[in-house]
Amino acid sequence: MATLTFTIDEALSILRANHLMPESIRDVKADRAGLLVTVPGGIVISVHRELFSGGVLELSFASSSWAFKLADSLGKVDTVIDDAIRDFPYIRRQGRSLFIDLNWALQSRVKGMQVRDFDLSDGAVRIEVS
Repeated sequence: MATLTFTIDEALSILRANHLMPESIRDVKADRAGLLVTVPGGIVISVHRELFSGGVLELSFASSSWAFKLADSLGKVDTVIDDAIRDFPYIRRQGRSLFIDLNWALQSRVKGMQVRDFDLSDGAVRIEVS
């Protein structure tokens, strides 16, 4: 087993270089417990790791932005998210959570490696693989 540790910027560079992240994500910054993600319209969304089990990462998301709340009240948030992840079969949305099958995503690029654990905190991404 090996543990890979990346800064948020390093992890984003790897994801972008391998086309593993939706283009609509404009900016990502670390906060103490997760990420602050900026999407079109300048809306900042807080993203936190909820659970990791069986190679699947659950992330929750929320925003205090008035634009997000307005879009949500009009039923647009789900549509925008679903459109953004449409080309990523290893990501699915359920309510205010995203489920990412990290092993599926990884196997599309690196055969024979499995994600055993995932942590997102203190501005770092830690992935344990075997």
